[in-house]
Amino acid sequence: MRKYSAKTDVGKTRTNNQDNYYVGDNWCVVADGMGGHNGGEVASKTVIDVIRRALMQRTISPDALLRDAVCSANTAIYDMSVSDPTLVGMGSTVVLCYIEGDEAIIAHVGDSRAYHISSEGMNQVTNDHSIVQELIESGTITPVEAKTHPQKNLITRAVGTDRTIEVDIDRVKFSEGDYLLICTDGLTSFVSDDIIEKVIRENDIDEAASQLVSLANSGGGSDNITVILIEL
Repeated sequence: MRKYSAKTDVGKTRTNNQDNYYVGDNWCVVADGMGGHNGGEVASKTVIDVIRRALMQRTISPDALLRDAVCSANTAIYDMSVSDPTLVGMGSTVVLCYIEGDEAIIAHVGDSRAYHISSEGMNQVTNDHSIVQELIESGTITPVEAKTHPQKNLITRAVGTDRTIEVDIDRVKFSEGDYLLICTDGLTSFVSDDIIEKVIRENDIDEAASQLVSLANSGGGSDNITVILIEL
């Protein structure tokens, strides 16, 4: 992987961290688990473990590779939840980023996000699979109203909650000096896009990643926080 910094934090109110992440040689992944007891931790760890194994098979196109990896994780989590009553209903978000040349291929499910920061500004690459995103797109609420909406934490798609999964794939062309930010909603629920961009532009990536986690905690900290920041 190019120069990167990765941070995860349990937050101020949670007792366990249901987020997981991994950074490989030219790829990285973030997963935000959900489920009672230890289900969320099991789900997000399973996402990481299955994807790590799947990405060793690099004989197909990146799009197919990433989609197959997420689908394999979906099957593994779903089968576990069916066979173990304590894990019923567990699932996870995922953002899986694969870098090839001057392009990032990003697979995602749920409301964890990928951002591209360039000379033209900061662009959210992924589109949240959530109730509030659907309400925004229908014109029912504004993005500002979404921040405090009572259903803001409800996602419409997750890895492992159904037998099959639809995986979104996005491609981003980047230039030297750009950044990619991969994060869970523990960051974006408490820190605005404007502040995120400002912190990244004004600091080296290690300091920026640390500051983003600190800002999420000072802004509320009621969720786990995971950040991977890549300097391209």
